[in-house]
Amino acid sequence: MKIDFTAIEVPVSFDGTTQRFNIAEVIGNAMMFNGSIIADIGFEELAKEIYYSKGEVEVPEKYARFIVQIVMGSTLPACIKRYIRDTLK
Repeated sequence: MKIDFTAIEVPVSFDGTTQRFNIAEVIGNAMMFNGSIIADIGFEELAKEIYYSKGEVEVPEKYARFIVQIVMGSTLPACIKRYIRDTLK
């Protein structure tokens, strides 16, 4: 699945207001340096690709649940956590 981590648009209000976030660097760093969930060279390469991305990145299905785990344990706002959880399930 492809995700553009540089332009995550999520609802931030009950009235339907949305906000766009660039979380590429946060996710890439969390995957590489804060997420000891998986020690896999492919996962580390994906972290680097996400960090430096300028648009969509292909997220292999085998890594999706690990990214969700890392995001859910992060300090990112709940609206972003929900988006990542729902998108990568």
